[in-house]
Amino acid sequence: MLTKPLAVLSALVVAQFASAALHEVTVGGSAGLVFTPNQVTGAVEGDVIHFIFQAKNHTATQSSFDKPCQQISKGGFDSGFQPVDDGTTNFPTYDLAINGTDPVWVYCAQATHCQSGMVFAVNAPTDGKTFDRFMANAMGASPMSMSTAMTDSGMSMPGTSAVSSATTSAAAVASTATKNAAGRGSGSLIWGTLSGLVLGGMAGAAIAV
Repeated sequence: MLTKPLAVLSALVVAQFASAALHEVTVGGSAGLVFTPNQVTGAVEGDVIHFIFQAKNHTATQSSFDKPCQQISKGGFDSGFQPVDDGTTNFPTYDLAINGTDPVWVYCAQATHCQSGMVFAVNAPTDGKTFDRFMANAMGASPMSMSTAMTDSGMSMPGTSAVSSATTSAAAVASTATKNAAGRGSGSLIWGTLSGLVLGGMAGAAIAV
C-alpha cells in the first residue's frame, strides 16, 4: 500500500500525462512539400508532436530561426530520412516530446524541400520571430547553407525530447486517448497517457523526389 506522499505524487504524475495532447502532423503526402499543419501553437510541457511521414522521402529536422534550412550542429533532433512508397498505408512516425513553451523550428532536409517552404514550427511567436518570417527565411536560403549532418541522437535542445518510431501507432500515447475538440493549438489533439518513449533517430539515404 502506498504511503500518503507517494500516493499524492503518483496521482499528480498520472494527472499530468492524462492531460497531455498529441498533435498529429503529416509530412509530405498528397499535400506536397509541406507539413500539415505547418505549425502548432499553445503546446505545453508533456505534449507530443506526432509526425506521420507520407510519400515520398522526408525528414523532420530541428533548425533555428536564423538558419531555417540548416540542422542545429549540436543537440538538435533529427528523424532521419523516412522513405515511403506511393500507395503505402503503413506510414513511419516520429514523436517529439515537448518539455517547455519555447519555439521549436523544424524543416525537411531532403534536397531543396526547405527552400520550397517545407518548414514547421511549435509555439512560434506572433510578432518578431514569427512563423511567416521563418518560412520567408527558408525560401530565401542558399543551397550551400543546407546541411543534413546527423547529431548525437541522445541529445536534445531545451524544450524538446526526441522519440523515434517506425510504426503507425504512437507508443507515447495510451490507446484510450480521446479527441478534445476545444484543444490547444493547430492539428489533431488526442488526450492520453504517455508511456514507453524510446530514444533514437533514424537515418537513411536520400531519394530524389
